[in-house]
Parts: sequence; structure tokens; C-alpha cells
Amino acid sequence: MTRLDDGVFYLTGGTHHSLLVEQDDHLVVVEAPQNEARSLAVIAKAKELAPGKPIKYLVNTHAHFDHSGGLRTYVNEGAIIVTDAANRAFYEQAWAAPRTINPDALARSGKTARFETFSGKHVLAGRIPVEVHAITGSGHNDAFSLVYLPTQKILVEADAYTPVALGAPVPTPPNPYTVNLADNLKRLGLEVWQIAALHGPRVVDVRRPAHRRRARDAGAADYGRRGENGIAGRGEGRHGD
Repeated sequence: MTRLDDGVFYLTGGTHHSLLVEQDDHLVVVEAPQNEARSLAVIAKAKELAPGKPIKYLVNTHAHFDHSGGLRTYVNEGAIIVTDAANRAFYEQAWAAPRTINPDALARSGKTARFETFSGKHVLAGRIPVEVHAITGSGHNDAFSLVYLPTQKILVEADAYTPVALGAPVPTPPNPYTVNLADNLKRLGLEVWQIAALHGPRVVDVRRPAHRRRARDAGAADYGRRGENGIAGRGEGRHGD
């Protein structure tokens, strides 16, 4: 777990990651990858970080199995699934099928999925606004989304860009999915300071040096106000450039 900002947590796994946003009275989780076991682990961590707050929204970037395999667990948890409108019919059809070989919690409870679908842009209001934008023109998926936290200028995305390890060479030529992502960020006018990719070894800090210095100064001041225990994870959030 890496604390990117007050109320913003990067929950990493071996290959797939999620993001947790803590609002005043509820939680937002971005991405439910892989399977029930992974989702149960993320849900447990969310409850540890913000006890007593329900997970109200699960934001899904796209329908590929490795990024949607854990969605059913959040439906059972009572979360509303936020996804591109083009994905809803597929999920409803898939989740209506019997699951008899290895029943999960949703198969046992029989709960009905709730959705908030969108086309283009969707905003989840709260003390930390969460914007969900459609990625257009990508060859990766036709109903593909990115997540943006405008206050923190954090971009959350899956499969459009995966950072390499520090010191590793940048792929050439660039991945066309990454070029398309850059085109979409320009089209949307989104200023990005950090990229919390849902694959890869690190958070990428793309701020200019002056912005980084201000962030370090603010972090040091916050450390002094809160004390060592209250600021746990802040230093981990800066993984490099």
C-alpha cells in the first residue's frame, strides 16, 4: 500500500493494482482485477484503512477478464459498478449465468448488480472528486476508461501505459496504446502530476522539479503536524520519475 495523498491509497498486487479513495462517508475503489480472492484482499485493506465506511462505488476501466474478474465480489459487497455504458449488457448477461462448479459469494447471496453507466465523462462527487473519462480511438478496447483526480492531478489507467522499472530503457518505438492515451489527455485537457498505473512496478511522478519541491515541503510540514504514525506511507508514494 502506498499513500499518494490524504485519502488516496495505491493498493498494489503482484501484477494488478487498485486505487482507494476515501470520501467523508464512503469509499471509492478503482478496478477489481483478477478474481474473488484478490477483491476480498483489497476490500479487507480498504476496511482497515477506513473502518466503518462502506465501499459505495467500484470504478471499472474495461471488460477484459483480468480487469473485471473481481467485480462480482464488489456487487456482493453492495457497491455500485461504474463502467462505460457499452459494458453493462455483457456484465448482466455473464453474471446471470449459473455458477455451480465453484460458487462465489455473489452466487450464494443472489444479489442484483447496481450500475452507474456513462458515455464520455462521469463524475463521482465528494471531498475528493473522481472523474471517469472514456478513452477514444484506442486499439485495446472499445469501452475503455481512465480515472482522474483533478485536485491531486493523479491519472489512474490500465493497459494504456505501463511504467518500466527505474533505470530500464523506455520502449522504442512507443506503444501505440500509450500514444493514444497521450492524445486523449491532450484532448481532455488533463494536467497530470502522477500516474498510478494499474500494472507496473511504480507510481510515475511527472511533475516539474518546482512542483516536486513544493510537494516535498508540504509533505514535510504535514509530517510535523501529524507525527510519524499518522503519515505512514507518504514517503512510499514517491517512486521516482
